[in-house]
Amino acid sequence: MEIFCSGSSINVKTEKMGKIEELFNRAKTIGEIIDKKVREGKNIIVLGHLDADGITSASIIAKAILRKNGRFVVRIINNLKLKTVHELKEEDYDFYIFCELGAGIGRQIKEILNDKWIAIDHHQISEDEKSIDNIINSWQFGIDGTKEISASGMSYIVALTMDRNNTDLSCLAVVGALGDKQDQGEGRSITGLNEIIVKDAIESGYLKVTKDLMFYGRETKPIHEAIASTTTPFIPGLTGNRDSCLATLTSAGIKLKEGVRWRTIAELSEEEKGKVIEAIIPYLTLAPSATDKVKELIGNIYTLEREDEHTSLRDGREFATLLNACGRTGNGGVGVSICLGDRDFALQEGERILAEYKHTLNNYVQNILSDEKRVVEGKWSFMVIGDGLIDEKMLGAISSILSGITRFEGKALFVKTITNDGDVSFSARKTKGCSPALNLGLIMAEASKFEGVGGGHDVAAGARIPIQRSDEFLKIIEERLRELDEGKGQN
Repeated sequence: MEIFCSGSSINVKTEKMGKIEELFNRAKTIGEIIDKKVREGKNIIVLGHLDADGITSASIIAKAILRKNGRFVVRIINNLKLKTVHELKEEDYDFYIFCELGAGIGRQIKEILNDKWIAIDHHQISEDEKSIDNIINSWQFGIDGTKEISASGMSYIVALTMDRNNTDLSCLAVVGALGDKQDQGEGRSITGLNEIIVKDAIESGYLKVTKDLMFYGRETKPIHEAIASTTTPFIPGLTGNRDSCLATLTSAGIKLKEGVRWRTIAELSEEEKGKVIEAIIPYLTLAPSATDKVKELIGNIYTLEREDEHTSLRDGREFATLLNACGRTGNGGVGVSICLGDRDFALQEGERILAEYKHTLNNYVQNILSDEKRVVEGKWSFMVIGDGLIDEKMLGAISSILSGITRFEGKALFVKTITNDGDVSFSARKTKGCSPALNLGLIMAEASKFEGVGGGHDVAAGARIPIQRSDEFLKIIEERLRELDEGKGQN
């Protein structure tokens, strides 16, 4: 059986076809609602989460509204608390669109905003929330939002129902999926319903998919800087250390310059690429999963064909990192402007923000790894204490990097920090070797029930709770991990 989307097709299991058709029908209804609000001249606010998927999701909807000459503003925020929803109600907006926000509090949002809102998301939600008409979420249709489609992918499907010419927005949805680490298929490919979007982007002439070395900045940075900038996988001794990378590559006899110009990874011959891998292997051999780490260095490259090859927008993963940098440093508006087409001031500012962001991340990681007091190892988990060091907006990025480090493999990883308003924010990740039954999204949602909010995916989740509830929060997490270890845990 096949499902068609803007002229493209994807093979899907027969039993899933009905659910996918329901998703597309639901997207059409949501699209019609947005279109109606635009035609009525309603004042719309689009709110997106501050990560790459949230920014692209909000930008896709904003672009679809813009093309219909609608009235709207876009706001990027860290999380959606009930206090925030109450404050939004007092502002002068007629309709609210939440992108990658609101999971876990859908019923309360409905009580506050009545029917003046919709939420487009892919995080796990309860059975009760699945029945709310204001929500379109992949889990309502049996589609795994952890790996099969992102919030930006959901927004793209909605945008297509508003206008079939919105296929150019497919690239933003690909960037969102990559930013959300949905490249979990063979060769680091994005799979599931994401394949529909990739195919749309390719057939529209906006995207090219190839296999190559996956170092960060493969087309834009000198070879040694590209390796030093790579955090997935984290390469001990090389990640964050340009001088060490330069010395290693020079010793391996790799030609790094063409005259006075630094060469890039993309310019290397196949033979030279092999030498680069051979030079890096010694830094990975101490890891039990060294073979897997090497495999992570080669995979699918998603190139945005119409972007300048000298910018961070050319490579899909780099584009996502730039958007993460903007969102997590409080510059979400810059990220949205780039997504909406600004290739002048916004792009220059985004590149500057990205450079500072990468430097800050590296400092965080090095400080954590060099201070044993910041890492508490338990029987089933690692807790990284980021209090006084990690900004709450950076938690997700830090936990993702740390989860790829060999030291933390085999146990659930939690990173915490005190927020500016005195709450405690947590980011959780499954690491290599964790039980397949571990579902961090459900655990974080349950543990944060004490006046907090939490949830996410089975492999990546987060929570924010009042500091006075920390002990109860941690107790529930420990109980659930213990039950899982004893074979009693449920997904």
